[in-house]
Formats: sequence, structure tokens, C-alpha cells
Amino acid sequence: MTTASGATAVQIIYSYAGGATSMEHLGSAHTDAELAALKAEAARRLQGNQLELGLDLDVTDIPAVRGTGTEEQPWEVTAQRSGYLLDAIDTAYRAIGLDVAADNDDVFAGLVTARILQPGSKYDSIRVLAEAGATSASYSTIKRRLPRYATDEFRDAVTAVCADHAGIGPTSLVLYDVTTLYWEADEGDGFREPGFSKERRIDPQITVGMLTDVNGFPLRIQAFEGNRAETKTFLPSVEAFMDTYDLHDVTVVADAGMISEANRRDLDAAGLSYVLGGKTRELPYPIWKWRNDHPGVEYTHDQIWVSRDPGDPAKGIRPSRTIYHYSADRARRTVKGIDESLRKARNIAEGKTPVKRNRYVKMGKTTKEVNLELASQHRELAGIKAYVTSRLDEDPMVIIGYYRRLFQIERSFRMAKSDLKARPIFHTLKQSIDAHLTVVMAALAVGRWLESASGWSLKKLVQTLRGYREMRINVGGHEAVAAVPLPPELVEIVSDIRRRAVGTPY
Repeated sequence: MTTASGATAVQIIYSYAGGATSMEHLGSAHTDAELAALKAEAARRLQGNQLELGLDLDVTDIPAVRGTGTEEQPWEVTAQRSGYLLDAIDTAYRAIGLDVAADNDDVFAGLVTARILQPGSKYDSIRVLAEAGATSASYSTIKRRLPRYATDEFRDAVTAVCADHAGIGPTSLVLYDVTTLYWEADEGDGFREPGFSKERRIDPQITVGMLTDVNGFPLRIQAFEGNRAETKTFLPSVEAFMDTYDLHDVTVVADAGMISEANRRDLDAAGLSYVLGGKTRELPYPIWKWRNDHPGVEYTHDQIWVSRDPGDPAKGIRPSRTIYHYSADRARRTVKGIDESLRKARNIAEGKTPVKRNRYVKMGKTTKEVNLELASQHRELAGIKAYVTSRLDEDPMVIIGYYRRLFQIERSFRMAKSDLKARPIFHTLKQSIDAHLTVVMAALAVGRWLESASGWSLKKLVQTLRGYREMRINVGGHEAVAAVPLPPELVEIVSDIRRRAVGTPY
């Protein structure tokens, strides 16, 4: 294309499904040498370091653009590669065993790598890999392979190697939590349905359950209908994981909102151990009795009370115990929240502010008043949290420590939703969504491994290593290899990653 100034513009026109197109302008050439360089760059981006795509760019007929190594005529860089970053990702991928799980499927490895480098659509992954200097499959090949990644066989293989890598066994702890992923769509389709949203949205969504080890390393990701209750996702995920990995007993750690009484009965029936967050709506009997026996005495930080439930063998309900723990810090935060809510409730009751949702405002037909009785009940429970467990003999603070590991699965969800952009906005069919989540899980496993090995966040590691590239340079008709040198801090981190791959697995 000739510009108004007489230069020749070189552009790439992308065509997408549905007739949409986009254009990327590479530059304008004023000489034959500049035009040759721009055409070569266009070919490199389109080919993604693959075989010739047959786009009639005549790249093979273009003479090499050789320089003298001066500022006016620099030597030609014929290829670039973010070698340190790509090698780190590949090292983690193989150390986990994902290459074995995928049966050395290079397309899957490429999708995982692209998701870590720069999350986007499957089509966009071709560009991302090419810019990093990695080989990519064609878009048609990616589309053909996707259904395989949604099969139970493939997903179970990924789960199995992740569990092996994490060292999961009969006495291991596994963490469980859920999140929601939404679409900007008008109506549901039976799978993507409006439901209770973690992001307070009313759009169609899916519910995603994830199992991890105690360090947040992913073991299984499973998608459910968007309107399915969280408590209904728990057992299917755990049972599918145990079947895949052939386990008979693990200890499941989950938050209070995840477990119903029916879930607890099912856990007992399955013979599974558990550590669950409990709900405390009124002063528990052990604490009430302690207060009667110690009038006027304040709680102490980390004070513990325990009650035991003998269970019901006839109904298959095993013995359990509930541990009540007092934290001075938790009490301080709770009381501060109560005081702030009461202040707002008084303003509402006195007509100083409009009526808003507030648990301490008691609404009558014609009156509004502050519910001081409810506030008093909440103050009485400030700082107290309950933990229910089937592990009867371990120290209560050890049990509480197990529960506190749930922050690790929350970290994994944050990484999946922010760094890896897990929301499958480019997919609408359940099969495609399942395939997408398989790629996300594998990328999350690689990301957590790299964080553990390097001591850096995945985002920082990718952003930092991306800039240190290897280059092939045409020097007077001869090819030379050059690289941007790593500073000492990064040399140590790259060495740590390599050592971890041949040493301790995680």
C-alpha cells in the first residue's frame, strides 16, 4: 500500500470468525532494504516460527539486509527469543509432569505457556508465542485439539500428575473453595446461569470448584452450573478427585459456607476426615459455662474451649468435636465493625440518612429503631470462631492451623482470575469451557511452582524475565548469537528454578 508521501506501508490484516477483521500496521518503507525488512517481520509474525504459510510474500527472494554494526547501518537481528522466561516455564511444566499427562502434546504446552505469558483468546496465543520466539500450532490445529482437553481422561491425567507432584496420600490435607466466572450475556443456557455471584453480578455465570494441597497447588478444577449452590459442588469435586487418584481417605478443609449438615453426613458416610469452619449464632455452652465459673474474668488471646459430639453410629455419623477459639485481634476488628454499623443505624433511625440495609435497624410500619439487643449478642461473640473436625486427638491449635491454610487456595483463585484471566469469555459451549479450565489449571500449577522456586510472584517473574532476550544476528553474512545479560539477582533466581527441577519437587 502506497502512502500519501510515496512510502510503501506494510500491514497485516487479521480475519476472525463471523467476518470481523483487524489491522496491524508494521511501518512504512522508503527504500528496498526497508521494505525487505518489514516484509520479513510480517512473515515472522504470521508464521510464528513455523513452516512457510504460503502467503506469497516472496520472503525467500529478499536479499539479506546486512549492516556494518554502526548506528546508521546496524546488524540485522534475524530472530529473537525470551529464552530465560520460556525455559523457566518449560522447566516447571516438565518438573510437574504435565508433559507426561498431556502425552507430549505440544499444542497443550503452547496454550499453557501463552496463558502465562499474556492471557487471551486461543487465536491470540499464536501471536503471543511468536512474539516470545516460541513455536505455535496453527489456529485450525488448536481448534481440533481443544475437545481432547475437555475429556475426563485428559483432565484426570492432569489431576493425577498434580497430585503425584504434591505428594498427596491417605493422610494428606486438601483445601476446597469455589468462585464464579461470568459472561456479559442476556440469558442463560442451562449451564451458564445467573446465580449467587462472588462479584455481585446478575449476568449468567458458572460456578468453579477447586481442590488444592495445603500450599495452594491445584489438584482439580471442575465447572458446575451457575445457579448450583456451593454446598452442592463440594462432594462431587472431592469424590471425583479421590476416584481419579484412587484414595480412600483424605482430610478435607473447607469454609463454613461450603458445608451443610447433609454434606457432613455424606462425609461421614464416605469415611472422609474433615476440618470445617463452624457457624456460631449464640454463645456456645462450653463458653457459657466457663463464664459462669469465672465471673468477671476476661478472655485471653488464643483461649480454647472444646465440645464433643458422640455421633450416631446407627445413622453412620461419626464422633466429632467443635473447637472454639478466641482471638483478641479478631475481637477488636469485630467490635469496631459493630460500632460503625450502630452509628449508621442511629443516623437512619433519627432520619439523618436515607434508609439503607443495616442489620441493626429494626423496621416497623411507621417507626425505625436501633436493635441494641442484636448488637449486644454480637458483642458477646466477638473474637470467637468455631472449627468442626472429625480428627479427635490432634492439638486444637494444629487443627486451627489446618483451617488457616485456606488463604492459600484464595491466593490460587486470585492468581487464576487476575494473572491468568480465567474468565472464559471466548467460550460458550460447556466442552470449550472445560477445555479452557484445563489449560488454566495447568498454567496455575506452573505458576505456583515457579513462585515457590523463585520466591517471586508470577506476575513479577514474567514481567522481569520477558525483557532478557536471546538474538540471532546477521553479521556480514554470518549468523551470530547474542543475549541480554542477566543481573546477579536474576542469575540466582534462574539457577534456583533449575535446581528445584532436579531437586525437591515443590
